[in-house]
Amino acid sequence: MHSFVKILVFIFILLSMSFLNNGLVWLLCMFTCIFAAKLQFKDFLRVVKRMRWLFISIFIIYAFGTPGEYIQGFPINFAPTIEGCVLGLLHIAKLLIALATLSLLFSTSSKEQLMTGLYLLLLPLKRIGFNTEQFTARLILTLDYVEDLAVKENFKLSFNHLASMNLATENLQNDKIIILQVFPFKLIDKVIIAILILSVSLFVYLRVFF
Repeated sequence: MHSFVKILVFIFILLSMSFLNNGLVWLLCMFTCIFAAKLQFKDFLRVVKRMRWLFISIFIIYAFGTPGEYIQGFPINFAPTIEGCVLGLLHIAKLLIALATLSLLFSTSSKEQLMTGLYLLLLPLKRIGFNTEQFTARLILTLDYVEDLAVKENFKLSFNHLASMNLATENLQNDKIIILQVFPFKLIDKVIIAILILSVSLFVYLRVFF
């Protein structure tokens, strides 16, 4: 699958969660997490572990801050609601879907392929004066800089590194050449794009008229 199509599918999945009912969200969460764990189990598990405090915070906020039927066994002034727990778990599921699909996107495409897909996605913005080539080049160089830092021992990201990233991309070497290989779309890519366009049109139609 073309990297441009993969990015479109990723964006479509994130947008479609607003149109899906709770059952379909849980089903999508299960499938995306299974596929992500199958391809990159250690990396996906590490990302989920890093997000655990965010998940816990989201659950607590919704469980104790959403009005509804109180769960029996808790003090009445400190009791979570059933609706709050369900809503909190639902938002955690949506975050897991985003993490899983992003993990699938990175595990099935190289950095250069993703940059090519992003370049094609932003290409229409050139009509309004957006410099797509410069943006893509700076993003690639920034990612290279981050990778160089990440391999260092005891590395911890700070605001100083953010400033140095900007300087690193500002002071580019004149002989630095970045080549993006744009491959032609296959039949499967065209079919998926057509399906995405039809799906988005259907979602918009249902949201506007129903």
